[in-house]
Amino acid sequence: MRDLIIAPWQDILEKGKDSEYANWFMVHDWEQLGKRADTRDGRFYSFAFTDGMPKLNTNNTEVMDYFGKICEDWIEKFDIDGIRFDVGNEISHTFLKQLRNRLRKKKADLYLLGEIWHNASQWLYGDEYDAVMNYPLMSGIHDFFLDKEMEKVEFEYMVNHCYTMYMQQNNNVMFNLLDSHDTQRLMSRFNDLDKFYQQLAILFTMPGSPCIYYGTEIAMEGGFDPDCRRCMPWGELETEENRGKISIMKTLISMRKNEAACKSLYFHFPEEYAADRLIEYIKLDDAGNQLEVLVLVKLFGNTLFGNHALY
Repeated sequence: MRDLIIAPWQDILEKGKDSEYANWFMVHDWEQLGKRADTRDGRFYSFAFTDGMPKLNTNNTEVMDYFGKICEDWIEKFDIDGIRFDVGNEISHTFLKQLRNRLRKKKADLYLLGEIWHNASQWLYGDEYDAVMNYPLMSGIHDFFLDKEMEKVEFEYMVNHCYTMYMQQNNNVMFNLLDSHDTQRLMSRFNDLDKFYQQLAILFTMPGSPCIYYGTEIAMEGGFDPDCRRCMPWGELETEENRGKISIMKTLISMRKNEAACKSLYFHFPEEYAADRLIEYIKLDDAGNQLEVLVLVKLFGNTLFGNHALY
């Protein structure tokens, strides 16, 4: 939506406090509005103190109506299924509540997703976002695979913590991920196909909605932003190596779709095995069927065993 605020902000830069959009932003010093420098001096609020990214006053009724109409237009013209709110914790609760009510009248099952990196409980009471990007779960999974001193009880604590932060309705649709456009890519962080697929196996058997960043189907590499945003190598997808990787991803997706226990909220850690680096949990579907997941995380070397630790 950043491009959509250019015209109102340009009008303010030209007309100052006489602009009809004067209350759309949070300006404190009209005399220095045209100054080109970071905004740590407080002359107006901006994202990350960047003077070219002024913050909208999302408590302003005109701002709420403006973006409400834009979102309604997306639904009516393009039949979109969801909206992701960038930096979703810096939008007013009033705006989100009103927008949700407005858009649900257009599409009752519209998925509203917030990009929030920390505990987002206050946005998930059922009247704002449906879910947030589950960065705490991503970080917890990564930590266990990165830190060879961690024991499985710490992994279990992390998972239980992540799934007790929110209500069941949120956990059902939580946006689970292992990398994104803002992080180092999964393959580059571990440089190990076993660990790569082990973590994907966990992702596809956890409650919520597993999200695969483009390129993950071929274990695409990429460092921190902007390197994680490399172009998709479309011309390389048909190589024998990449076809094999895509086949593994299709197997995970098929398992997720066809095994009810994979999608189920119900799981527990049985503690049947003594190995400290063996992740073990049992998923239960509504009929009481069990799916046991065992992931043995290696300490050293590049090869643990032929399969990728999914049972």
